[in-house]
Amino acid sequence: MIATQLKEIGIEYPHAREVIAQGQYSFRVSAPNDAKEVRLSIDDGPWQLCRANNGYWWFDWFDSTPGEHVAVSRVIENDGSLILSQPRLFQVQPR
Repeated sequence: MIATQLKEIGIEYPHAREVIAQGQYSFRVSAPNDAKEVRLSIDDGPWQLCRANNGYWWFDWFDSTPGEHVAVSRVIENDGSLILSQPRLFQVQPR
């Protein structure tokens, strides 16, 4: 079942249209308290498992390449509901 409305879910970092430096970057995702699993996809790539810590979900990205990118997060709640975030556009700049 795919939820059509967004609950408390979204990619908090990077901000929309933010420019980040090439190299390691940690995405921060917010999700409902009953989230069972959170994953992140960058540029329509595979869904990567995020880790929970301090009330947020995190994904450490090591393979950044310069240019524009888009990330989407996916939450699976305990009841099996699936929630997708709005796409987050951002840019990677060479160091």
